[in-house]
Amino acid sequence: MAPSRSASLESQFARAVLSQNLRVKPGENVVIEGWSHALPWATALAREARRLKAYPLVLYEDEGAFWDSVESGEEAVLGAAPAHEWSMLGSTDVYIHMWGPGDKVRLGVLPPARSSKIYAWNEAWYKAASKAGLRGARLEIGRPYPTLAKAYGVDLQEWTEQVARATMVDPRRVSAAAGPIAKALERGRRLRIYDDRGTDLTLGLARRPATLNVGQVSARDKKSRFRMLTNLPAGSVGVALDEKVGEGTFVSNRSCYLDAGRAIDVRMELHDGRLSSKSFGSGGEFFEESYRKGGKGRDQPGQLRIGLNPMLHDTPQLEDCEAGAVTFSVGMNQFYPGGKNRSPYFGFAVNAGVTVEVDGKPLKLRS
Repeated sequence: MAPSRSASLESQFARAVLSQNLRVKPGENVVIEGWSHALPWATALAREARRLKAYPLVLYEDEGAFWDSVESGEEAVLGAAPAHEWSMLGSTDVYIHMWGPGDKVRLGVLPPARSSKIYAWNEAWYKAASKAGLRGARLEIGRPYPTLAKAYGVDLQEWTEQVARATMVDPRRVSAAAGPIAKALERGRRLRIYDDRGTDLTLGLARRPATLNVGQVSARDKKSRFRMLTNLPAGSVGVALDEKVGEGTFVSNRSCYLDAGRAIDVRMELHDGRLSSKSFGSGGEFFEESYRKGGKGRDQPGQLRIGLNPMLHDTPQLEDCEAGAVTFSVGMNQFYPGGKNRSPYFGFAVNAGVTVEVDGKPLKLRS
């Protein structure tokens, strides 16, 4: 019997992730963490790992069992750092994580105090993974889920297939596109973003190192607690902006996707390095509460990201990786090298139809 189209796609996807991105070698121990809705992808990854003569182990998380524990008030157990799992990390070469639980809408309405208890294991996990020296990936293929697709107003199957195909883009292609952009952002002083639909914004660059998401884990990344896992699909170059420079207007032509929903038609105006006004066609409520709590720095320039992945188009939670997409944000940038803005607020907008100039020279945004 010939394999189905979806099964064929899953196999191609697994082959790309393990061979192109993670470069799995014979004899390596591979752990694949997958939730109920992502089990077909986890199965394909395990099968492909064996073809590469590696040793896969699927760490299965059940959606229904998770929510039963939540409803039973078992946050302490869910948030624990169990010794046997940590011992497993010590013998792991490659770790693959697919986002879960799937129902982010349900997760989003939990009180923050409960969520913090449920994910209390997170810091200890990264500490153990760092000690083990493993490398791995966070796969967005675990993100598409019926309730979230409904909240975003997108077709679940189309979303899933787009994420899968974007994951398979050759990292060498992404890296080649990223290099010249990163060099310009690191060496430049002034950046202008403009189009013929209302965007014309001048920002400052502060000779800070660019952060590249090209889909492979370098030796340097393995030494960084959070970059030991690359994000797939890959495709972006980011930099922390000069927090004191900003003049003009930025208008979105892509959605801003958050776990709770989406915002569209975002408009941000800056004057003398500060956000002077902002408006939304819809979805502004997803930003307003965190803005009120944003404190110092919430209205200052934060980050700039340029997308590089040619297989994405207005894709939920990947809008910043679409080839040619420019993401501008105000608020936090302290997690990018050199960033000084420590506000917890992250307000952003995305435009995939702009021209970007660094010191008067246009960047090539699409390969």
